[in-house]
Amino acid sequence: MITSQDIHEAVSALRTKDPFVVLTPGLIYRTLGKRPSCGSCLPLMSKLMVGYDEEGPSSAASLPHRSANERRD
Repeated sequence: MITSQDIHEAVSALRTKDPFVVLTPGLIYRTLGKRPSCGSCLPLMSKLMVGYDEEGPSSAASLPHRSANERRD
């Protein structure tokens, strides 16, 4: 299970290491040492990733607080 906090920490670590790195869901997964199962989490992960990258955790706070691997109904 990947949480929104995990995504935030991965984005932060990647930006610290290389401020110009192109962030992708695959890169976030690799940074966390995980793999997607079915891919249904990718849209939420992308929203969180962009929110944390653009403005920090406060911009992603308005998004649903679900783990990145939860399915949306």
